[in-house]
Amino acid sequence: MLEKILELRSQSMSIAQIAKECGLTIGQVKYRLQKDRAKPVTPPPARTELDWQLPVFYGRDIVKVMVQSPTTLLVYWEITWPRMRMIASYLQADYRHIQKGLRLYDVTERYFDGKNAHFVRDVLVHEEAHSWYVKDIDPGRTYIVDFGLYEQNRFCPILRSEAVVTPRNSKADWGEPLVEPVHNPATPSWFENFSSYSLYAKTSNK
Repeated sequence: MLEKILELRSQSMSIAQIAKECGLTIGQVKYRLQKDRAKPVTPPPARTELDWQLPVFYGRDIVKVMVQSPTTLLVYWEITWPRMRMIASYLQADYRHIQKGLRLYDVTERYFDGKNAHFVRDVLVHEEAHSWYVKDIDPGRTYIVDFGLYEQNRFCPILRSEAVVTPRNSKADWGEPLVEPVHNPATPSWFENFSSYSLYAKTSNK
């Protein structure tokens, strides 16, 4: 009966009309409506940790760098299967068995053209890894990271990150910024013409 009363009430019928329709008195209808309002509200089920987890993959090619400390960077990447197949076809090799790695460029106060970094450092990563910590870098510097493949002592860059700046690890003078400001944050015009398959000789660690 309560369900019928609520249904009629949702149709904007008056208490008197509902009572007539249901064969009840006005007092009986009011009593049932008040009893329904007094029922405890059942809270929604609590969200579990899994409900709040971010997706592992987003279905796009990307490499990002996050500053963890003055001397540590966290690099994470995602390569889609179409890009993987294209690279494997170009190298004539199985993508799963090619050594993957990162190339770190120190581009502090440089208009980076791909060749004028202060220094270059190569970091090999595990086959199944999708993120990696790059440690023991210099504080107060600007870095760019390429994710790519090493084949026959050659580096094939696939994706390039945006520049990040590590904070200094010494005390700043009064009013002095902890991180040097980026003077020209715009993407260099050469980047659109950057070849993902330009091959460079592998360099040793700093």
